[in-house]
Amino acid sequence: MAGQEYQERARPNKGLILEICGANHRFISSVHHGLYETPLQDFYPHLNLDEVLVFEAGSWNLRDNKNHNFRELVEAGDTYDIFNRINNEGFPVLNRNKRLQKWKEKHGQLNPFRGRNLRERLERVDSDAVRELIEKLKLPVNTYVFECQYQDAKMARGGDNSGIEIMRFQSVYPRSEKIVPAFASEIAKIVGRYPTHYESVAKPQKTRIPTLFD
Repeated sequence: MAGQEYQERARPNKGLILEICGANHRFISSVHHGLYETPLQDFYPHLNLDEVLVFEAGSWNLRDNKNHNFRELVEAGDTYDIFNRINNEGFPVLNRNKRLQKWKEKHGQLNPFRGRNLRERLERVDSDAVRELIEKLKLPVNTYVFECQYQDAKMARGGDNSGIEIMRFQSVYPRSEKIVPAFASEIAKIVGRYPTHYESVAKPQKTRIPTLFD
């Protein structure tokens, strides 16, 4: 398309993900579960990294809680309304956890849009990718377990293991202080496979107000 200008950004790493998500186990685990169930690789060229993390955590928790209003929003199929709802609730949580230190400059590079023009950016996403995301948002969430928890989780369901996902990137018997870093490493790995190019968005033009001397 004429007028498009593509640029490249770096891939996230474990340290940056930890600084963005902090030590909040619930938040960072929800990010991982969302990335696993509703991947955003086709959306990423049009989103900031922070927007991806907020969307995945927020949408997964809303689905997990079977939020009726969110379900109606998904059924309506307007991606801007969906993202806007999640952003309004999710960014305050992200910002409370965020502790940018070593990776502050890298964080800025991975968030090139500065939160502007979200509707315009989402309109650029391929329509098939939009429909696929909407359908995945309608599905029930999985149950995520450490390998050592699998048999108990299966027995609790009468031997049915459907919807149970073993987190094999975690240790079989994980030590508590290792769990959050392992989530961060896996999140960086997943997003690291996403496209690195992004399409720059033109800054809105300032409107000049005529004066008496024009």
